[in-house]
Amino acid sequence: MKKLLAVILISGLVFSFAGCKKKEEKPQLPPGHPSMEGSMPTGTGMPAAMPNVPKIDRTVTVSKEVSTKWSAVKLAVEDKVAKTKKEYTIAVGSELAVPSTKVKVKVLAFLPDFKMGDKEITSLSDKSNNPAVQVVVTEPGKEEWKGWLFSLNPSIHPFSHEKLAITLVGGVSK
Repeated sequence: MKKLLAVILISGLVFSFAGCKKKEEKPQLPPGHPSMEGSMPTGTGMPAAMPNVPKIDRTVTVSKEVSTKWSAVKLAVEDKVAKTKKEYTIAVGSELAVPSTKVKVKVLAFLPDFKMGDKEITSLSDKSNNPAVQVVVTEPGKEEWKGWLFSLNPSIHPFSHEKLAITLVGGVSK
């Protein structure tokens, strides 16, 4: 009886060690899906470019209904060094030279009800349900930043700068 118990115990140990050494299979990803190897980069905002992720160019479409109702945006510019914040009203298509800096902010488009599809970025309505502004920020000697600022979710894709923070306060109707 002791021999049988010893054989069963040893067999169980052998099988459990063999099971631990079995190579774990990786799940299959759909064709074209980016690799899941490695980890996400750390830091604020989105990385400038993620490897293996194709960039999708989407057309920005501003309907006549939106463009006739909204003429400008209010941006808040915070000086992180001086700890001051000031609001500026900038017409869509115009540019703001931020005082006491060499930074310029150009407003490309305002969408009061931002919606991003597979091929197009547009506004679902002319109501201020999800306000977003597309801007280009330039500064001599620095890489140009082009992106969307969201007033309801300012932490999504924020403009990252060592001295300035720029956020969308909202749209200005005509």
